[in-house]
Amino acid sequence: MLNRFIPFAAATLILQGCGVSMPRYEPNFDNVQTLKSQAPLVKLGSSEVVADSGQDSLSARANPIRSPEGSVSKHVQNALESELRLAGLLDPASARRLDVRLRRSELNAPIGTGNGVISADFDLRDGDRSLYRSNKTVSDTWDSDFVGAIAIPAAANAFNPLVRKLLAELYRDPAFIQAMKE
Repeated sequence: MLNRFIPFAAATLILQGCGVSMPRYEPNFDNVQTLKSQAPLVKLGSSEVVADSGQDSLSARANPIRSPEGSVSKHVQNALESELRLAGLLDPASARRLDVRLRRSELNAPIGTGNGVISADFDLRDGDRSLYRSNKTVSDTWDSDFVGAIAIPAAANAFNPLVRKLLAELYRDPAFIQAMKE
């Protein structure tokens, strides 16, 4: 019995050491519609997303989870800009911009239930003047398998729903919408 378990355990350890890539963020229809339904809103120039120290990369069970954009901050920036673009709210010439600072980005994949958290500070600016500031934090859970080769990709796939929830929190904030109308 033990002889049959050893190859399985070795294969699992090898697969766990490779790390995985999360999928590209696909703009969320509901998020885009939320923005469009609030028209007219002032257009924004390019946003800047930066991350606090240690928050620009992800791992699960000590295995790296890579973004197709190269970092967590670029991943979130791509998500934000793609939804703003589809809502017709991006204009490179605009003096307004949305600065975002990732305070926490975390994925955990223990046996049983995985969990993740993303937290960010949002600062809507018109030149040097801040029009809106807020911190948003969202979390989620998912099934996390005993086998790392299943649990780690599941954690990687759980990050985009976290980003979607984070952006939805921003778009549904009446104070943000009001600042986008001024």
